[in-house]
Amino acid sequence: MNIWLSKMSILGHTKLISDICYYDPNGDYILSCSADNDIRLWRSFSSNCLTIYRSHLSPVWCLSVHSKSDRFASGSMDQTVRLWTPDQTNILRTFIYHTDDINTLTFHPNGKYLASGSNDGLIILWALEQAQPARILKSSSSIEQLTFTSDGNQLISINYNHEQNSDHISIWDIRSANEIDLIKNIPSHRCLLKSCQIENTNKFVTGFKKSFLFFDINSNSQKTGDSFRSDFSNEDIKRLIHLSSKQSNKLIAIVE
Repeated sequence: MNIWLSKMSILGHTKLISDICYYDPNGDYILSCSADNDIRLWRSFSSNCLTIYRSHLSPVWCLSVHSKSDRFASGSMDQTVRLWTPDQTNILRTFIYHTDDINTLTFHPNGKYLASGSNDGLIILWALEQAQPARILKSSSSIEQLTFTSDGNQLISINYNHEQNSDHISIWDIRSANEIDLIKNIPSHRCLLKSCQIENTNKFVTGFKKSFLFFDINSNSQKTGDSFRSDFSNEDIKRLIHLSSKQSNKLIAIVE
């Protein structure tokens, strides 16, 4: 697999940048959010901020981009999910149900639903048009990251166990609400990134600091997935901040 490292420098946020992602399939635009409560749209490979979106009352922790339209979503410490379109600075919809910080968001592949994960242990599958929960999954741990499988039938979650001070990676069946542990007892200080599926495979990858963690899922089995870790060395790079894959042999990593 080829791994492309893209280093970026964006100036404008006044506090920690909490999430960053490509806005369009070609990678020409980037969205970022921050503890300063703002969301910003940028041109890739430049420090040119195009638009600032302000509505959240607290730090914005996560973003997700709709693959079939120009919409994107944000999740915040204010316990709300908000739906946006880039040509308007006013929100389209607000989703309210969680009772704690929202850490992660991901759109369903069919474009009709949005999944959110929170410190309250809930994974909520939202119907976009109604802005209401279509399904609620309950975990005993905080939900840190969520990613749909390409068929949309399962969710990969990265969860934090407060008692054990460790992370674990699970796979959820959307219809039955069953949860299966894939990888357990990952030291929590690694702060795993949102995982992405390697195109046309059952392989996923997440990362932390200067390491990639690859793991396999098998939707027809109850067995836990295989995993392996890959490190890279570059003195000019501090940490990984985002991963994406559009081809089976290519992984794009945005780094700081």
